[in-house]
Formats: sequence, structure tokens, C-alpha cells
Amino acid sequence: MFPTGIAGAALVVLRSLVAVTVLADSIAWWTPGSVQIVPGVAALVALCLIPGFLTPYGAAACCVLELALVVMTSAPDRFHLVVSAFTAAVTVVPGPGAYSVDARLFGRKLIKIPPTR
Repeated sequence: MFPTGIAGAALVVLRSLVAVTVLADSIAWWTPGSVQIVPGVAALVALCLIPGFLTPYGAAACCVLELALVVMTSAPDRFHLVVSAFTAAVTVVPGPGAYSVDARLFGRKLIKIPPTR
């Protein structure tokens, strides 16, 4: 559930990439005259996603924000936003990795099964 080593390091990079992408996209494509809640939510989600706090929920929120940008803005490069949404959705599946706050909070537990007779 919480991979270590190179896989864990790759998950740190993936989480950071998703966080930075959603933050940059929300700032770049959201119109200044509209409600500024989307960049604010993107910043909050990015601040949680980079250290790996509640990673599946943060990645799902990033996916929703990217899809909202696809639907609600007039971005000329919508393919980039769709790929970013897909990347965020894929981040939900492997989880945060061993190098995260989630791993410290909900980390590996030793389960002892008593021998049967």
C-alpha cells in the first residue's frame, strides 16, 4: 500500500507534478473577472498533495478542477487540461507512497495471526 524505494520516490514526483500542474492551470486559465474560488481551492489542494496528506481525495479534487477548467474556460489547448485531469485521476490509484504524511498517519501495521490448531 505504501511503496518505498524508487517507486515511492516516483510517487512523490507524481504528486508534486499533479499539484503544480493544477495550480498553474487554474491560475493561467481562470478568468480574472470570475469568482476566485477555483485558484484558492487549487492552492489548498496543492498544499495538501505535495506532502501527501489525504492524497486520494486531493488527487480526485485536482481531477475535478481540471475538468471544470476544460468545461468552463475558453482555453485554446484543452488537450493539455484533459491530460492533466487524467494524470490526476491516475494518481488516485497507487496512493501516496511511503514518503508522505498519509504513510505516517495510516502506515504499515503488523498483523499477527495466531496459529490454528
